[in-house]
Amino acid sequence: MNEDTNMNSNKINRETVIYILILFYIIPLSIILFVNMFSSLFQTTYTELYLDTERPSYKADSPILLLLLTFVFILILGFYLKKHKVVKETAIVFEKTALIFSVVICFFGIFLFRVAPTTDGASVSRIAADFLNGSYGSFLNNDYLFIYSHQLSMVAYMELVYYIFGAGNYIVLQFLNLIAVFFVIYFLHRITQELFNNYEIQVILSILCIGMLSLYLYVPYIYGDIPGIGFAVPAIYCVMKYLRTRKKLLLLPSFFCIAFSILLKSNNYVILVASIIILILHLIKEKDLFALVFAVVLLLGPVVITSCINTAYAKAADIEEIPDGIPKIGWVAMGLQENDYLENGWFNNYHCTIYEACDFDTAKTKEACMESIKQSLYNFISSPRNGVRFFYQKFVSQWNDPGFQSQLNIEWGSRRTENKSSLAMYFIYGNGRTIMEGIMNIYHFIILLGAVVGVAISYRKTSQSFALIALCVFGGYFFHMFWEAKGRYGLEYFVLCVPMAAYGIWKLAKVMQKLQDIWHKIYTKGGKTLA
Repeated sequence: MNEDTNMNSNKINRETVIYILILFYIIPLSIILFVNMFSSLFQTTYTELYLDTERPSYKADSPILLLLLTFVFILILGFYLKKHKVVKETAIVFEKTALIFSVVICFFGIFLFRVAPTTDGASVSRIAADFLNGSYGSFLNNDYLFIYSHQLSMVAYMELVYYIFGAGNYIVLQFLNLIAVFFVIYFLHRITQELFNNYEIQVILSILCIGMLSLYLYVPYIYGDIPGIGFAVPAIYCVMKYLRTRKKLLLLPSFFCIAFSILLKSNNYVILVASIIILILHLIKEKDLFALVFAVVLLLGPVVITSCINTAYAKAADIEEIPDGIPKIGWVAMGLQENDYLENGWFNNYHCTIYEACDFDTAKTKEACMESIKQSLYNFISSPRNGVRFFYQKFVSQWNDPGFQSQLNIEWGSRRTENKSSLAMYFIYGNGRTIMEGIMNIYHFIILLGAVVGVAISYRKTSQSFALIALCVFGGYFFHMFWEAKGRYGLEYFVLCVPMAAYGIWKLAKVMQKLQDIWHKIYTKGGKTLA
């Protein structure tokens, strides 16, 4: 009897410790989401036309209109859920509709805008074509891969596509983006099912997925962002499912999905770190030793595959090893520097300039970047008010852009192609652009409101799976407060907010239903009294 009591006591103690640890980021995440939502109510970040730099601008929003439209949206949802019994078949119909819509709208975007790779995407595409022809000069003479060696895995991805379908076949890359988006929408549904197991929330998620215009507008964009998300979301689902079922075979898809997501977009280390933290908490709570194996294998995945890619290309290029390139700390140093022309923490080419100043010596560059970081932190500490202003401006410049620079990337990509249709010009430069901005602005606020409510009401009964997706979002916010700022970096974490938002909006819809019932009773009673 005493032994059973001790075991139960130990389990309760472990659960309490884990609950407290989870609160360390659940509560800050609630605050961050609220700040993001509140700021988006009064101000919108956007990018002007015809620029050659990623320069954020700001304009006042209409809070009354946003609140009114959000109220109407939730009111209609509440009315629908009250009048219609949502069963499994209903949820399936809505999910299929969302999936079909995503494919159709992405397909339409590919052929409407007809964009070509720009900036880093154009460089990576050129190098992939050169590699097919046996030319590996990009590793030498301070060329692109000599400086940005971390892009080699993205080059490998494009080279494989070009090898199969022909060099410069951008349409295939865009169709692969379309497939990635399809997987994102599909696995967002699986994640929501895993988290809540509620058909009404599933239906709300499907409706929200239909409105995810900022994601769909990224399909023509040729770079690692969309395929990276396409692997990251299934990876999160596989880890979630393991937490519930402990099926060891889930390690295999988790391994490849997380590894490929990082190879295509290194910022997805945020997802890896979040998964490892939750697996360790699961190990402590459930004494599941395989969770440790799971975590170690996930950690080794990108390291092993990157090593294989580097070895293969070093041999092909007949060089001893792949150049080190700019150390990642260079992006952190740049992300903590004031920038009067663009915005705080945005691209100012510091990492390249300091790398060249240090004679392309990685170790010296790390030391110089550390000195820059120390100076930035000293400035923030010396003047806390300026420090708060710095991070607030950097925050809203990234996270308050409803389109996450999607329209900017389409405009830039369209400059490299000709013979645009009048409809394409309407959406790129005309009133269609303004309409899309308005839709994304309303959607942005609705998702943030739902996410705030969803996270805030879940902290008392947070499951490990919910803790995982919340930690991924919190990690994204936290990491990109220090990393180089860019509007498009927030897209993935915004997408991960959607299941939490579906839950929050469902709760708000239920509140709306109760208010409708109260109003109906008052109205009915008043009518009888008058009679």
